[in-house]
Amino acid sequence: MRSGCAAARNSAFVALILIGCSLPGDVSFASDGAGGGTAVENAIRSVVSDLKTRLAISVPITVTIVPTNPLMMSVEAPTDQKSPFLLAIDANFLDTLTTDELEAAIAHELGHVWVFTHHPYLQTEELANQIAMRAVTRGSLERVYDKVWKQGGTKGDLARFLGPAPTTTAGLASDSSR
Repeated sequence: MRSGCAAARNSAFVALILIGCSLPGDVSFASDGAGGGTAVENAIRSVVSDLKTRLAISVPITVTIVPTNPLMMSVEAPTDQKSPFLLAIDANFLDTLTTDELEAAIAHELGHVWVFTHHPYLQTEELANQIAMRAVTRGSLERVYDKVWKQGGTKGDLARFLGPAPTTTAGLASDSSR
């Protein structure tokens, strides 16, 4: 686990810390103990709690920041109904995210949680993103995918993951004076 000072160098964390941190009982960190968590953990806890409310997710979630996660950020369903979902965040990837990108990445993972808890939906990236876009912008998700693909040395198809790009109506509006 990284220290709060190392992570606070990233402006996203400074902004998150300034927002304020709620400490709900249904969002915990794997490292939670008597100390209550670092400022970074508390800030992430606050983002997760806020997104859970906005996406109407009531199941408990445990967050862990790991040295490496090949998926950059992932969520694992519990093996039994008494256990929480596990959200694992790659420490290096976390350091690259802005505040809105962090929120978008977490919203995407919580989209998977929503799908897990609303059967019989099929678990897909596009559906997780549709759920996420109830709380975050498509643009923030596009920036997260760009960072994931650059870090992984690949390039994906945004339409496959986010659905077709919205069309603009510029130039289609008729002149009302006609």
